[in-house]
Amino acid sequence: MPLLPVKQAEAAGADIQSARFLWLIGIFVVSLMLVVGLKMFFSNLYDELGERSTNERARLFIGDELVSTLQGIEKDVYQMTTIINPTAQARLEDHIREHVDKLRHDLAVLKSGGRVRQVVYLNIEGHDQMVREVEYRPDPSAHGYVMELIELEPLLDQILSKTQALRELLGRRSQLRDNNDSEGLFKLEHDITVYLKHLPPYFFRLNENANRLFFDSSDRLQELEQQLAAQRDRFKAMEMVLVVLIIVLATLAGFVFARQINASNLRLRLALEEMRAAKEEAERASRAKSDFVSRMSHELRTPMNAILGFAQLLESEALKPEHRDYVGEINRAGGHLLELINKVLDLAKIESGKLTIEQIPFDLRHTLDEVAALVSERVKAKGLELRFDAAPGLPDKILGDPTRLRQVLINLIGNAEKFTSQGGIEVRIEPIEAGQRIRISVRDSGIGMDAATLGRLFKPFAQADESTTRKFGGTGLGLKISQDLVHAMGGEIQVESEPGVGSHFWFSLPSIQVPLGESTAAEQNAPAREVPVAEADAKVDRPLQGHILLVEDNRINQMVATRMLDKLGLTYDIANHGVESLQKLEQRDYDLILMDMEMPEMDGMEASVQIRAREKATGKARIPIIAMTANALNEDRDRCLSSGMDDHMAKPVEMARLNALLRRWLPVH
Repeated sequence: MPLLPVKQAEAAGADIQSARFLWLIGIFVVSLMLVVGLKMFFSNLYDELGERSTNERARLFIGDELVSTLQGIEKDVYQMTTIINPTAQARLEDHIREHVDKLRHDLAVLKSGGRVRQVVYLNIEGHDQMVREVEYRPDPSAHGYVMELIELEPLLDQILSKTQALRELLGRRSQLRDNNDSEGLFKLEHDITVYLKHLPPYFFRLNENANRLFFDSSDRLQELEQQLAAQRDRFKAMEMVLVVLIIVLATLAGFVFARQINASNLRLRLALEEMRAAKEEAERASRAKSDFVSRMSHELRTPMNAILGFAQLLESEALKPEHRDYVGEINRAGGHLLELINKVLDLAKIESGKLTIEQIPFDLRHTLDEVAALVSERVKAKGLELRFDAAPGLPDKILGDPTRLRQVLINLIGNAEKFTSQGGIEVRIEPIEAGQRIRISVRDSGIGMDAATLGRLFKPFAQADESTTRKFGGTGLGLKISQDLVHAMGGEIQVESEPGVGSHFWFSLPSIQVPLGESTAAEQNAPAREVPVAEADAKVDRPLQGHILLVEDNRINQMVATRMLDKLGLTYDIANHGVESLQKLEQRDYDLILMDMEMPEMDGMEASVQIRAREKATGKARIPIIAMTANALNEDRDRCLSSGMDDHMAKPVEMARLNALLRRWLPVH
């Protein structure tokens, strides 16, 4: 059979099976929804009947209270005739009045709804009384007890009048007794007896109406409970039928699904293989992009080293003012280009997942001082005020990445300076969340931003608009990199701004404190970091002394480095690659080695390994080896340190940084 008809037949069979399966699933879902719907429907019926049952129990409770209260009134009335003391009679009358008020309240609840309270007095130590309370809502469709309410209310009005009349009779009896008027007393006792004979029919009518309410509630409650039981039986029967139907449908659906599972697994395996291949291709593309950016960074830094190096050397020469301006422009343009190279490199590292965040102890205030030294000259040159504010309670030493924190602050302050023409910039750092985090903010009085600008603020290569880009310059990379760095350090950067008022950036970071004087394993094993320009905030009270071995294969870079060493008053020898550096070391001793990484015949890392091995074998003193290379990635620095080098300085070389670094490593003479 031809392959195409076979595939078509298989596809048709798969479509038929899929249609059957979908029908079964559809019926199953409909049945399940029907069960759920019926359950909700009957549940609502249960709730409704339950509420009505609860309401009828409340009405039954009120009827019981009416009967009990009427019995209490009747008892108090008869008890009043047996008491001679007027004060005790008054107390009973007040008690009767309270009962009447309760009856009025309970009848009002039966009419309009509300709460009825029952107090039962106990003879138990620590428990004087027990309170029961119910809430009743009248049913508009129930009118069986309206007549009882109509008859009860006017009868209640007579209770107080009859009680008052009885009090008057008892008061006259007390006066006759005091006057020893036997004849009058005998006649009054006859009147009291006649009065009391009229009370039983009255109370009988009251109790009769109250009892009708009570028994009517009992009948209605019994009827509701019967309805509830009947509904429950009907629901169980329907639920059983639907459950059996669902079980049958589920069995059929499972059978059909089992026949399709192999085909689905096959398609899934094919899809996973395609996804894996696509993922590997994306990772290769990401690595290729990262490698390309890294290589371009290396290739660009080599000529940049020559341009900026010679420009720095020219600045120290006696130049005409016009020529000095030219050199300054070269330095500024070169610095801007170097900043762009660094930002693109950082962005590539972040996107490729190669960004590493250190966790080493560092001094927060010292980091702020470094940032201030790096940015203050540029800010003040623009006529702006720069203020750093460290709040009380700030820890002296925490675990984190001071280099990345310094980079974020420099980016934010530089951004604020760029868009601020008057006023100032305030940097504040303070503890929050009971000292568990630190909050760092940068506020300026610049041009500010509107809501549309804020929405695209943290996108790479994006600024407020084209006119802003032309006026103020920049690529928009700084804020994106700052956001990614803050995220990597465990924080979230935020901003608020208003046109013409200024901008406020802030973020918070974890604050894991390190006790003063206590070092950690991370601090002891922390690699040497690149020396910032601020450390040039270093002592210069003594001239540099020493003989340097410069290992560099590029002729232009040799010229730049040797001229800088001449300016610093140091002597030197040059080796063109690693093999030649080993030969030079056999001929004489050196105080320090400046080592390039990528060189012919033997690179800088292999040469460093060989040097350390020779020192160990001969027992010679360790010579400081400093990488001076265009390889500027963190992993490049780590590779240098793992090969036996002591420090790392990325090209292009800055005169001030080289001076600070040499003062750090050269021996004191």
